[in-house]
Amino acid sequence: MGARLMMTDSGGLQKECCVLGIPCLTMRWNTERPVTLMENGGASILVGNDIALIRKAYHSAISQKTKPSRPALWDGHTAERCLEEILKGNL
Repeated sequence: MGARLMMTDSGGLQKECCVLGIPCLTMRWNTERPVTLMENGGASILVGNDIALIRKAYHSAISQKTKPSRPALWDGHTAERCLEEILKGNL
């Protein structure tokens, strides 16, 4: 939780970084979790295995003054919203 930056190829860690607001260099060329990408308000940057891109993204991410924001509806209340819709009959 106290990390300044994460480097991963894990989709799960992309999500965790997003929730914690920790910049994440994703060592892949694509992701099944586009909401976690910085261009979508998340914390992750796709860098693949390009050393120059990794270095550039590292220096950019580590020098950021602000933390990424958590995606909409990633507030820990999903189960409550689901139950509310079920009780309304919106299956």
